[in-house]
Amino acid sequence: MSNRSLSPSRDHVTSALHPKVGMWRSAWNNNQGACLILLAELAGASMDAIARFLQQGETKFHPFQVIVARMGITLILSTLYMWWTKVPDFPFGAPSVRGWLMLRAAFGFGGLYCLYYSVHYLPLAEATVFRFLVPIVTAWACSVFLGQTFTRKELLAGIVALIGVVIIAHPPWLFGKVDDELHLKKPTGIDKVTPAQRFIAIVVSIMGVAGASGAYTTIRVIGDRAHALISVNYFALLATLGSTIALLALPKIGFQNPKTAREWSLLILMGFLGFILQFLLTAGLQLDKSSKATSMLYVQIIFALTFDWGIWGVIPGSWSLFGGFIIICSTLWSALQKPHANVEKRMREPDEESALLGHQAENSGDVERRASISA
Repeated sequence: MSNRSLSPSRDHVTSALHPKVGMWRSAWNNNQGACLILLAELAGASMDAIARFLQQGETKFHPFQVIVARMGITLILSTLYMWWTKVPDFPFGAPSVRGWLMLRAAFGFGGLYCLYYSVHYLPLAEATVFRFLVPIVTAWACSVFLGQTFTRKELLAGIVALIGVVIIAHPPWLFGKVDDELHLKKPTGIDKVTPAQRFIAIVVSIMGVAGASGAYTTIRVIGDRAHALISVNYFALLATLGSTIALLALPKIGFQNPKTAREWSLLILMGFLGFILQFLLTAGLQLDKSSKATSMLYVQIIFALTFDWGIWGVIPGSWSLFGGFIIICSTLWSALQKPHANVEKRMREPDEESALLGHQAENSGDVERRASISA
């Protein structure tokens, strides 16, 4: 017997001498995917908070300029990453799906603009919670346009979520006049919002849900016929060009020059956070495709509430919190009803948007076969 076999391994000695180190290492190995998704949601919430801060700050950047900053830098970084890693069919994707990629980009651009418009007039947490309607709306859209199954449980979850939307909106004709903002401290750097502006922002948020659902539906059609970052690049390119044209063509908008180093830094940081969000979600959902990882996406609402309080000293009031709680519970319940995926059959890399679909993408193979016939 060799001396090596008689001596304990270095890892065994380390675990014996430092049991806490071994415990933390084991916890990290078992939850690495969920932790990466948690960090991705922190990056996403930070990006949304920066967007709101820039729109309400001294310069008051238009949502189109915020989109240029975020998506322009994301476009550059993702292009360099795909070139470096030699992604197949870079940069335009396979010819058979280019039309679908353009349609996905158009829907995504509309959804993104609606989000950045709404965060100007709504607390960040309130604007964020509307995103959780997207998986249910997408499931319904896929049942209508792609022939997928829309279960009774999904229908029930959708109806309950719509009740949550009505509670958040709390129209005066139904709820009476309600001042539904809770100021935990003196609010700073926040524009006063009229009831009309708030109502319009909620309508725009719902339009954003429709846009995002259209993007997710086309993502299902595309399937693994295009790398996730190629899909993101189409989205980033169209959003950057479309926003630039709008800033130059629409009257009384135009580009605003950042007035301080902080504004320059925040605009640049948005682009980097967008790419970090994409990268961490891709890595996290590759490592862990369970419902636990998908559920981590809902932690973003906690980050949003923290930013609302820490930056602006305000959080949504009781009606909005109650309505948001209903939406989150109904959509999370719907997501957890989905059957677990066969990991070996799901080799496609998720992207920033398809991550929200959770296990609803399991039928994407059938969609891809039908799409290949019609494309």
